[in-house]
Amino acid sequence: MAYQRAEFRSSFGRVITVVIVVLMALAVVSLLLSPDPGASLWLLPWPLLGATATWVLMWRPRVVVDHDGVLVVNPLATWHVPWGSIRRIDTKWALELRTDRGAVTAFAAPAPSRYGVAAITRDDIRLARESSLVGGGIRPGDSIHSVSGAAAHVTRAHWEELRDEGLLDDSATATRTWHWPSIALIGVPAALAAAGLLVR
Repeated sequence: MAYQRAEFRSSFGRVITVVIVVLMALAVVSLLLSPDPGASLWLLPWPLLGATATWVLMWRPRVVVDHDGVLVVNPLATWHVPWGSIRRIDTKWALELRTDRGAVTAFAAPAPSRYGVAAITRDDIRLARESSLVGGGIRPGDSIHSVSGAAAHVTRAHWEELRDEGLLDDSATATRTWHWPSIALIGVPAALAAAGLLVR
């Protein structure tokens, strides 16, 4: 079976990250160019925290669908979900993989708001996979025009094909790896900002 690797991430999140990082860089420059930069040093961790937290929360998350399974990169941890460990695929609030170890929610693939119902087209329903149909219709989060729907569509296509061919390894298990550099990118500036408030 041939697999086409697919990666999903929020375009909005990437735009927000660029905007916030530019604003935080301007804030740092402003602090350094102030009449008394020494007196403003305690403020420097705040724009650093804003920039790093935005990168961790908005830029880093993604969903990668490959022949081995689904890689869900969330802000602070990464889940590797083999095909055989998936029990169900949902999109009520975001792309959610129900696995042998519980639910794995993809931070990078949120479902659209309830007003997304109006954006559902006949193509969305026509292209919907069997496991996404609910009473002949689909949820807004299953619309292929949304990040959650596009990711769910590709994931379901691979998963259903393997299931129907009896190729799912039911002994496979989902694994989580903590992303310590990302945790440090938020924790260190946050600690410095808190210390700045105490010694100010």
